[in-house]
Amino acid sequence: MHTEKNEKMADSRDMIGAHDAMRREFGALPQLIAGVPTGDSQGTDVVVGHVLMMVDFLHAHHTSEDDHVWPRLRERCPDGVEPLIETMDQQHASIDNELKALAAGGRRWQATADAPDRDAVAAVAERLLPALYEHLALEEEQILPLIDRHLTEHEWKTTVEASLNKVSFARRLLMLGMALHGASEEQAQLLRAAVPAVVWHAGRPLGTRLYRTHRGRLASASRDSGISTG
Repeated sequence: MHTEKNEKMADSRDMIGAHDAMRREFGALPQLIAGVPTGDSQGTDVVVGHVLMMVDFLHAHHTSEDDHVWPRLRERCPDGVEPLIETMDQQHASIDNELKALAAGGRRWQATADAPDRDAVAAVAERLLPALYEHLALEEEQILPLIDRHLTEHEWKTTVEASLNKVSFARRLLMLGMALHGASEEQAQLLRAAVPAVVWHAGRPLGTRLYRTHRGRLASASRDSGISTG
């Protein structure tokens, strides 16, 4: 690839923190959904809101990669990398289909708050997990090294900002709080380097509080959430 002399290259390790948050949140969904009592419209609203938010987060993450990462890797990497990028495209498409099913099922359940619709949503959330976990692991193992080798720091930050810009500012703060939950200080500093300064300085204290409150609402809505409010 051609870059300006001494242009700093990407450090995509911040992606691992975002992936860890996705694994945790999507991994908790089946139990969280199943734990909402039948007929509890308020609890259903809370949990469906969380489901739809997670669908939006993952969709924003993937479409930003589609728009900003895959074209640059296709242009700059050796031809032998094309099958890997094609696999990423196929995995995104497959996961997106499951996300659409999850969102549609969630809205049906929200309208009824009944057990069959709840259990159907929980089943879709469970079905999504193997494909999601496989995709995240493959991306960390094979794509992140390519990003660090072939994208500049500016291009990587543009990708992160594009993902953040697909959601409201309040949701960005919540996303940051979610990513920081349980993160090591090293992971936190990697996130700090990746996001716009205004998001970080507002986001670390506010996002942490927003996410703590959000988790508390989920724990109250589901008997079997497995969520600690601490």
